[in-house]
Amino acid sequence: MDGFSRETTQLNTALFIDFDNIYINLKEQDKQAAERFATDPDRWLAWLERQLPINYQGMGFTNRRILIRRCYLNPNSFSEYRPHFIRSAFEVIDCPPLTKQGKTSTDIHIVMDMLEALNHKTYFHEFIILSGDADFTPVLLNLRKHARYNVMLSIGYSSPAYRASCDTLIKQSAFVENALGITYQEEEQNQNDSKDIVKAPAKLLKSIADRLYQAAASPEGIPGNNLPEIYKEFPDFNRGNYWLGFHSLRKLTQEVVAQRDDLSMFEDEDSWRVVRKVFADWLYASNPADGAPESLPAPQDLRAEVAEWIKRVANDSTTALALASLAQGITQRFGAQNITNWLGAGTFKNLLGQLDLGTLQISAPNSLSPGYVYDPARHSLPAHDQAAEIPEVEAVSQDVFQEKYPDLAPLALKIHQLTDTPYLLPEYYGLLLHEIAREVNERGYQMTQTSRTVRDRCIERGAPIARSHVNFILTGFYHAGYHLGKEKPETVQKLGDVLVDNTEVLCRAAQFELGYGEREVVKKWFLSKLEEDKTE
Repeated sequence: MDGFSRETTQLNTALFIDFDNIYINLKEQDKQAAERFATDPDRWLAWLERQLPINYQGMGFTNRRILIRRCYLNPNSFSEYRPHFIRSAFEVIDCPPLTKQGKTSTDIHIVMDMLEALNHKTYFHEFIILSGDADFTPVLLNLRKHARYNVMLSIGYSSPAYRASCDTLIKQSAFVENALGITYQEEEQNQNDSKDIVKAPAKLLKSIADRLYQAAASPEGIPGNNLPEIYKEFPDFNRGNYWLGFHSLRKLTQEVVAQRDDLSMFEDEDSWRVVRKVFADWLYASNPADGAPESLPAPQDLRAEVAEWIKRVANDSTTALALASLAQGITQRFGAQNITNWLGAGTFKNLLGQLDLGTLQISAPNSLSPGYVYDPARHSLPAHDQAAEIPEVEAVSQDVFQEKYPDLAPLALKIHQLTDTPYLLPEYYGLLLHEIAREVNERGYQMTQTSRTVRDRCIERGAPIARSHVNFILTGFYHAGYHLGKEKPETVQKLGDVLVDNTEVLCRAAQFELGYGEREVVKKWFLSKLEEDKTE
C-alpha cells in the first residue's frame, strides 16, 4: 500500500548523522558551535523534531517524529562524544579508519541503512541526513524515486547537484543560531570614540517613524538597505554621526520602530526589513501580527476566516495584492497543512471565486500580469510593464548588471547558474570583501558573528546583500583552504584573489573550464572595484 494513502498526520522520520563531517567542518568555522553539536544533541534534536518547518503541501502532516536516530563516528578520534549521543537515544555506529589515509566506511554504512529503512515495516516519509558529502547524491535521488522526502544539512560547501537532490536544505546559519542556540553579540561600533555623542531626540525619531509608516505601504515593507536613503531625508540625520548616536542602522531602526505601535521590524535568515504590523504575518508565519489561532475552525469557518484576512490585508494596503504573494501569505498565516487542496476548491483561483470578498475584485493572471486582488475604489492595477511581482535580489540586479557591465554580465550569469556564485555587481563584491577584511581584522573570525555583521554593514551602505551571499563567500574561502584570521592583517586584494581561484575550482567541478580570457573577466568582476574607498 502507498504510504501516503494511510491516514496519518505524523511525519515519520529517519535521521542519519555523519558526525565526522559535521563536527570537523563546524570546528573549522566555529569551535563553540562544534562543541555544542557534539555534547548537547538533545537541544538540536528537539529543534529538528518540533521547529523545523514541514513544507510538504497537501500531505496533511502536523507533527514530525524522529523514529530512527543513528550517528556514525570515528571512535579513534571522537570516542569522547559517544556517550552524549547514547544518552540522547541514538544508535551510535563506530566507523574506524580502514586505510592509512584515515578513510572510514561511514558513507557506505549510511547508504546501506537508508536503503534498508526504505523497506522497513514502518513507513518512513522523510529522511534527514546531516552531511555535506556529495557522495550521498545518488541515494537522495533514489529516495525521491520511492516518493520519500529528504532533508539535508551541510556545514561548509556542498555541490549544487547535492543541494538540488534534496527537498529541504537546512541553512547553516539557521542550524547554528536556532538549533544550537549560538547567540549573536551585536557589535558596538566606535564606543570609545563616541562617548559624547548625544542620541537623537524622541521628536526626531517619531518623525522618522511616521515617514517609515508612510513608505511601508505594501505588504513587503521596506528592506533594510533602502532605509539609509529615507533617513537622509532628515537634515538632522546628515549632521549626526554614529547613526544618530545609536551606533548602527539596526539599533537606530529599532528605536525608530518603537515610536509607533503599528510598525514592526522583522528578520529572516537572509535580511531584515520594516513592515506595518498588520502585514507582519504576510512574511513571517512564526510572528503573526495578531497571533495564530490556538484551535483551527471547521472548514467552512476557516473559509470565512481566510476571506476576512484577505479583506483586512487589502483594506490596509495602498496597492493591489498580487495573487502569488497572496497565496503564499495565506499558506503561511493559516498553515499549509490546513489549506489542503485549497479547502477543497482545487486551485487558489477557484477558492477566491468561492469566498465572500465583499467589494474586492479579482484580475485573472495572464502572460503580462500575475493577477491581483484589489479594491476598485482604492487601488489601481499596475501597468503591464510593471505588473511582475517584486523579484529577488538576484533578479533585480540582472538587467542592471547587463546595462552597466555588458562585458561581464553574460559570463557572470553563467557562473551563477552553474555554481550558485552570487550574481552581484562588481561594486557590491568590492564592498563585501572590504567588510569581510575589516570585520576579521577588528574582531577575528567566527562564522555566525562575521556573516551577520558583514551583512548588516553592507545593508548600512545601501547594498542589497543577503546573508546567504556572505555565507557563500565565507564558505568558499574555507573550501579553498584559506582560513580567515590566521594571517593578519587580512587584505581585500588577498581575499579577492582567493575568491577568483575558488570560483575557477567551482566552475571546473561543474564541468565548465574557464579559458584565459574568461578568467580575466572573472578577475574584473570580483576585483575591479576593490580600489574604491568604502569608508565613511
